Parts: sequence; structure tokens; C-alpha cells
Amino acid sequence: MPAIFHDLVTGLSSPLELFGHFTYFLLILSVLMRRMVWLRSLAVVSGVTKVIYRAFFVLDPVSVLWETIFVIVNVVQLAIIWYYEYQHRFTDEENHFASSMPIGVDRGAIKRLLELSDLVPAAVGETLTTEGAPVTNLIYVADGIIKIEHGGRLVAICSPGDYVGELSFLTGNAATATATVVKPARLLSFNQTRLAAAIETDAELRRTLESALNRNLAGKLVRSNTANSALGPSIT
Repeated sequence: MPAIFHDLVTGLSSPLELFGHFTYFLLILSVLMRRMVWLRSLAVVSGVTKVIYRAFFVLDPVSVLWETIFVIVNVVQLAIIWYYEYQHRFTDEENHFASSMPIGVDRGAIKRLLELSDLVPAAVGETLTTEGAPVTNLIYVADGIIKIEHGGRLVAICSPGDYVGELSFLTGNAATATATVVKPARLLSFNQTRLAAAIETDAELRRTLESALNRNLAGKLVRSNTANSALGPSIT
């Protein structure tokens, strides 16, 4: 056993053996990456260096064949990742919406959901929902501040990341509060009828939207309880 360690230490002084160790170092480094694109990229570099090492320095045709296949597979996966990211590129407002989604939600489903929305600017004083009146749109606040009033009293403030009109969308009832813009806003507006029809035929889309709304409702409830509001969660 000591002889093996002696040979190993002695071999480290050889540039050729150091190159061989380097190929495995790259492979280990790749699996430590948290982002898939970096994992795949380092795996490709590791595979290429192994092919060079096995083809020109330590002749091993079998290893060369399988390392080449390993490289090709990872290159194809990188191409798929690039294509997927390119096809699902978002604007700033859409990125804000996507980042608000629960972890694990499929990016493709988020993209399909965003295709149902319209980016709408809203000026100070604009009313988004009126207490007791039907609600036609589900609104996501990408930027700006919205005040929520019930019975003429301020009960909550909606900020970026919040939805307005979600309870009406889920129940089909009229708005339980009046929502008014108090700071210039940029909103993603979803027509309720169109949105309801889309999630009726797309189960993944329905799960994505339900996850987002449930998360938002839970956050509003926590904020409401923290503020010790007698009127309950700030939902409209």
C-alpha cells in the first residue's frame, strides 16, 4: 500500500499524469454546480479533455468512444436548455410574475399563463375594482401600490407581487372591496372569462394558477393577522 501512495505522489510530478487527474477534477467540479447549464458545460469540458487524454496519451479506444458519446449527450442537453430559455424569455414585468411563483412550477406553464395577460399601466386614482360590483379581470401587480378599502375604510395595501380580484375570480362573486391605485402601477391583467376557459382545458395551467393564488392569499392572510386587522385578509 505504501508503494502505491509513493507511485501516486511521484506521478504528480509528471505533466501527463497531472493532465489525467485534471480531467477527473473537472468532472467532480461539474457535479458540484447547482445550475444545470454550468453542470453540463463543465461536463463537456471534462469529456473533451478525457477524449484527448485517452486518444493521444493513454490509448484506450473504448474510453474514447464512450467519452465522445458522453460529450455529445451533454452538448445536446445544453442546446435544449438554450432553446428552452430562449423560447421562454420574459420581460421585466413577466420576470417579476415568474419569480413570484412557487418553487417547482414549470416555466412553460408560466409562459402560457403570461400569454393570456395584457401589460397595463395604471395612473394614480384609477379604480381597479369596486366593492359590490362584478370583477372582469384578475390583476397581478408588477409595480406600483394599490390601496384596498372596505366600507370606506382602508383595510390593506397591495404592492408588487400581489393579486387584485383573486377572490372574485375563484368564487365568481362581486368584489368585496374597492381597489384604487395610489402610486403609478404596471399591471398584468387577465380577462377572467378567457382565463377560466384556458385553465378548464389545461390541467397544468390550472395547477400553476391555483398555486400562485393560494400562495398570495396565504401571504395576505399572514400580513392581515400580523397587522391584527379586524376585517380579515386583504383580498378582493
